[in-house]
Amino acid sequence: MIRSRRLSRYLPSLLAGTVAVLMLSAVLSQWQDADAPVATPVPRAAPGAATLPASKTMGAITLDPAEEAIVLERPLFSPTRRPPPPPPSSATAAGGAATKPSVPEPPPMNFTLVGIVRDRTSSLALLQPTNGKRVMSLRAGQALDGWMLVSIGTDSASFRNGAAVRELALDYRRAPPPLPPPAPQQ
Repeated sequence: MIRSRRLSRYLPSLLAGTVAVLMLSAVLSQWQDADAPVATPVPRAAPGAATLPASKTMGAITLDPAEEAIVLERPLFSPTRRPPPPPPSSATAAGGAATKPSVPEPPPMNFTLVGIVRDRTSSLALLQPTNGKRVMSLRAGQALDGWMLVSIGTDSASFRNGAAVRELALDYRRAPPPLPPPAPQQ
C-alpha cells in the first residue's frame, strides 16, 4: 500500500517527463533533417513538346543581349517600371551653377562652445577661441568673428552670419578648459 501511494504520487511527473523526452527526440530528428537537400519532382514533358537543353534548365539563367536590354528598360522593382534618370552631367552642373546666384561662404567658426551660465534674468555662452586665447562670454545679440549669438539653449547656442545659421552643442566628452591660476595674495 505504501509503494502504490509513492508510485501514484510520482506517476504524473514520470509520464510528463517521458512525453517531454519523446517530443524532444522528434524535434531533434526533424532538425537534423532540415539541412538535407529536398528533392523537387520535375513534371514530365508532354510527348512532342520542345525541350530545353540542360544548360537552360539548371543553374543560373542566362539572357541573350536583346532580352537583357528589355529587362533593363523596364526594371522589375521600380514602381514606375522605368529606369532611374541619369545623373546630371558635369556640363549641366557647371551651367546650372553659373546661372545660380552666388552666395558667399560664411567665415569659419574659430571657437567652440565650452559652457553655458544661466540665472533667472540672463544667460551667457562661454566660448573658447581655437587660437588658445582666453575663454570669452557672450550674451544673445553680441558677435564674435562675424558670428552673432542668436539664442542660448540648455546645452547649445545658435549663431548667425548673414543667411547662414549654425548651432554649437556642448561636448560633454571633452574636459572643461583649465581655470587660470589665482592671483597672488599680497
